[in-house]
Amino acid sequence: MAIESLLQQIQPAVQKTAQAIAEVIGLEVEVADSNFIRIAGTGKYSENCGEIMNAGFIYNHVLKTGKMIMIEHPGFHILCQPCPNYKNCPEHTELAAPIIFNNTPVGVIGLVSFDEEQTRHFMENKEWMVQFIRKMAELIESNIAEAAVEKSGGNDKYDELNLADLERRTIKKALEEVEGEVRKAEKAAKMLGISRATLYRKIQEYSLIDKY
Repeated sequence: MAIESLLQQIQPAVQKTAQAIAEVIGLEVEVADSNFIRIAGTGKYSENCGEIMNAGFIYNHVLKTGKMIMIEHPGFHILCQPCPNYKNCPEHTELAAPIIFNNTPVGVIGLVSFDEEQTRHFMENKEWMVQFIRKMAELIESNIAEAAVEKSGGNDKYDELNLADLERRTIKKALEEVEGEVRKAEKAAKMLGISRATLYRKIQEYSLIDKY
């Protein structure tokens, strides 16, 4: 029987995190381990979780280098040449970052756009997306560390706290990015891909009124 990877061992937490990220930023999310097994995904990536990916060339590069990479035109990048979907890739943009545990890349988290609206949102906020994906990789890394310490199970409360904290930190970060600007609520909501009404409700829910 094959030994489960670290990410496979915390798959439910990773899937919840992926879903929360997708809801917050309006892009699709995929997480794969170092064996190129899809651990979690949203949208089109929700299919075939637990199976080996058939085109993990970008992720292979990230795992080997331990560095983040942004591909603005997947399917035309040099790293995509071996892919069967070369020059015919359904992805519009991709940002992939390593998940590192004990100084070793153990997986990759990817943010992907599949249509013009998602791509516009991605490109208008790509600097923020870079900062965001780093934080999300760190969140998953903290889940791995927690699982390594507590192997007795019962991590549901921990996962829920992380997910709530994820959303709160994301909204706080967006508000800080537009601090001092005119119409900052509108800009923060656009950055997050949510309505102003939803943003205001979340600000009250997470006691961030001082940032508003």
